[in-house]
Amino acid sequence: ILIERTMEIEAISRGEINSIKILWENLNDHHLSKSMYFKDHFSKFTFEKRMEALVKRDRFIAYVAQDSCDSVGYCIATVDGSIGEIDSLFVKGAYRGQGVGEKLVTLALKWLEEQDCETIRVSIAEGNEQVLDFYRKFGFAERLIVMQKTHNIAVAGNGGKACCP
Repeated sequence: ILIERTMEIEAISRGEINSIKILWENLNDHHLSKSMYFKDHFSKFTFEKRMEALVKRDRFIAYVAQDSCDSVGYCIATVDGSIGEIDSLFVKGAYRGQGVGEKLVTLALKWLEEQDCETIRVSIAEGNEQVLDFYRKFGFAERLIVMQKTHNIAVAGNGGKACCP
């Protein structure tokens, strides 16, 4: 028996952003588990730090997907100057592959296009490269690969030693 779910997606205000805290923490835990080089960053990163930075942007929108009363995913998009960005996307595991992420990103992109952004970008955390094909479906392509020098990283060719004392 196939049971069709009724999914609702709504925009939330900056003042309602705490409603996605648990979902964001799930995303951060996902990044922590996948990261080879930045586990320390994700272990110390907090929802409050992340949201503080995002809500300072010129324009901000967050969409939340709900199944009944359960929040199952979200997408945050911001605009700073003429640059739009999909800043954060997460969908609970049980809801992946069902079009929830696609619907959230589609809404975010529509909003970003309405903001007349010259550039729209998305950044992918190291270790989460499996999402590249997902974003390619929306017309995104790799423009730059940004590397970051940080302490306590074991680097290939370095005998597994931390790169920096």
